[in-house]
Amino acid sequence: MKFTRRDFLKTSTAAALASGVGLTAQAQAQAAENSTVKRWYKGNMHMHSQWSDGEPLPEYAVDWYKSRGYDFICPSDHNIFQANDLRFTSNGTKPTMTAEMKAAFKDETSLWKPMQCDKISNKLTQKFVDQARERFGADSVRIKEAGGLTFVRMKSFDELVEQFAEDGKFLLIPGFEQTGSCPDKRSVHMNFIGVRKTFKYIKKDDPVDTIRETLAAGRELYADSPFLFTANHPLWKFYDISPTALIANPDVRFFELCNNGIHRDYVGRDDAWEPEHFWDAVNAFRALADVPLLFGMGSDDRHGYPDGPATKGWTVARAARLDWPSLLEAFNAGDFYSSNGLDFADINFDGKTLSVKIDAKDDADYRIEFKGTKKNFDKTRKTIAVAAEDKKSPERLIETFSPEVGAVLETVEGTEGSYTLKADDLYVRAKIVKLPRAESQEWRTGPAAWTQPYRG
Repeated sequence: MKFTRRDFLKTSTAAALASGVGLTAQAQAQAAENSTVKRWYKGNMHMHSQWSDGEPLPEYAVDWYKSRGYDFICPSDHNIFQANDLRFTSNGTKPTMTAEMKAAFKDETSLWKPMQCDKISNKLTQKFVDQARERFGADSVRIKEAGGLTFVRMKSFDELVEQFAEDGKFLLIPGFEQTGSCPDKRSVHMNFIGVRKTFKYIKKDDPVDTIRETLAAGRELYADSPFLFTANHPLWKFYDISPTALIANPDVRFFELCNNGIHRDYVGRDDAWEPEHFWDAVNAFRALADVPLLFGMGSDDRHGYPDGPATKGWTVARAARLDWPSLLEAFNAGDFYSSNGLDFADINFDGKTLSVKIDAKDDADYRIEFKGTKKNFDKTRKTIAVAAEDKKSPERLIETFSPEVGAVLETVEGTEGSYTLKADDLYVRAKIVKLPRAESQEWRTGPAAWTQPYRG
């Protein structure tokens, strides 16, 4: 299938109007020159709490990240923003509220969620109430008995900001995850980050149209609020978003390259794409059409919050200040990286040469892989059938791409390296890994980190 610049422009609005439009190579180079006045900030833009289907109360979820050294987070619950409006329904929880029960909540605010019982089936149990009280005090959680149900009040976003935000140290960003599916049971999930309003899920026959119309609706609703739009976990539940969906939607500038909530069924599949190959397939065809490249983000899509260190999947942005305008500027410029275990000390692109330095925290052996796609790459695609090993997902027909897409252009052993774009390169990105690593090691076992793609 042949893609031209005209084809892309037919399927989207002008790139300059896109949410999260990237900067030119010259602007990226200038940003790199000014990077001495900036610093790296670590964050997670995809997480859940009892406001939807996460396990802990929202204050425990926020504190989980803050206590583990994160600089910013977005509590992105499903189809809901943590507003002060009084409500009782969230993520399928629908208690039958009588007039008497509603009267018991007169003058109250926020979400009151019923605890799990014979009438209500959800994740809210006494365990998570006790967990929050142990961490924040016996009076930290408000509970009411009404109509034979026990309701627990969820703290609103503004209350969480008041409790946890610290200027220059810890930032909470508003947002939500819009979740639903197409008629063929493909789950198309998207995050709106930097917004406080939600809107109804848009369901179309194909993920291409679902994504396009959702972004268009968001642009209209959030016209006065700069936001970031991401296509989430394309593998989940089972190859549900194809590279073609984002090739055909060049206004989508961000997707989840690294998301920790992926089933092991995908590991070791030689006949189908993995997230990195997905990423390169999109960017190879976008680069040919001269439209903005796709940036990769890291998240852990957290629902459960066990003791221990933070797990795989985060994003690190280079910004002048820890505030939303500065972070959004960094994201739009591609001045950030994704990680599931390693860190960069520095990343610079001068319009032609990409130079990176690893933040080596031990004396292990490291490798830098510069990856990209050549202009004359094999553009043929074939359709194959893939079936889930657990038999819970339907068999999918998916497109596969040539191994020339996202090939290793050069390898450097050590903690510093650079690659200069050749005349036949469409783009270049860098991936860092720690050695030794087994031959069977796959994309999600890490540790690794990824720069964004750059082109001249």
